[in-house]
Amino acid sequence: MTLFSRQVMEQFGELDYEVYNYILKNSEKIPYMTIREVAKEAHVSTTTITRFCRKTMCSGFSEFKVRFKLEKEKKGSVKKRFDLSSITDFFERVNSDAFQKQLDTIAGVIAGKRQIIFIGTGNSGIMAEYASRYFCNIGIFSTGINNPMFPINLEFPEESIIIVLSVEGETNIIIENSSILKESSSTLVSITNSRNSTLARISDYNISYYIQKERKEMEEMKVDITSQIPAVYIVEALARLTMEKKQG
Repeated sequence: MTLFSRQVMEQFGELDYEVYNYILKNSEKIPYMTIREVAKEAHVSTTTITRFCRKTMCSGFSEFKVRFKLEKEKKGSVKKRFDLSSITDFFERVNSDAFQKQLDTIAGVIAGKRQIIFIGTGNSGIMAEYASRYFCNIGIFSTGINNPMFPINLEFPEESIIIVLSVEGETNIIIENSSILKESSSTLVSITNSRNSTLARISDYNISYYIQKERKEMEEMKVDITSQIPAVYIVEALARLTMEKKQG
């Protein structure tokens, strides 16, 4: 049982909540304070604090401080771990018949094309190169481009499929080049986080994975650290399904 479980807090009176609120506001220094120091700053008696500690199943303030510090450290370490909830939700969604049918349909389109090109920038650019390598590894030749300014030679536009990876789906240069490629009669597929993005809307086919977007402050700029795990799954699933259709 945690120090401040629901069962414990149901026993708290008005003075107990005074102590409780003081402890939460001063959590960093509580482990290093004496019971008299807490009583003085919280404007309660030492007896009130002792009763408070016993309600949290501690013998006294000394035991409370030790347990409070341990729980705080434990919660801190949990917060630093990778949050798997959105990834777990994604894998639950991909097991649906609708999602698998969508993958199967797009794999069928890919299998009928002579030229496969993956495009992306930043982390998605790395994914574009990975996707191309993965397709090649299972015997399906493809090209990966992580520089949207790189000139693309489409010898057979109508027999080419462009697969664009983008978390936001709002990068201007990606949208502009994707529009040009689509106008050349190539088939455009996008893999994005949301179906409501501009890139998704202009694509012939879109696969959206909907996970929590994450950004981190780095030297006065925000860096996208959204997980690429869904994109990896989608790329590998498409590759395997395409291989099956080419062989069958």
